[in-house]
Amino acid sequence: MENKTFYFEWENSPAVLMPTGRKTYFGYFIKDNNWETANAVQIGDFFDDGEILNKGEFDKRFGGIGKKLPKLPA
Repeated sequence: MENKTFYFEWENSPAVLMPTGRKTYFGYFIKDNNWETANAVQIGDFFDDGEILNKGEFDKRFGGIGKKLPKLPA
């Protein structure tokens, strides 16, 4: 997997897969207007049942992280 951030629409909501810098990733999805940490099954589902978006498409659909969407956990 490339060392880049992946953006998704998953279950009609935003989801993100972010590199940690150690060849591992953290996945997040919006639930109740907050980012929740995704488990391994959910991350697989991002790819299986979600739609991969580029950053521009993601921002257009969901309003952008730190703008309309809350900032991602640090």
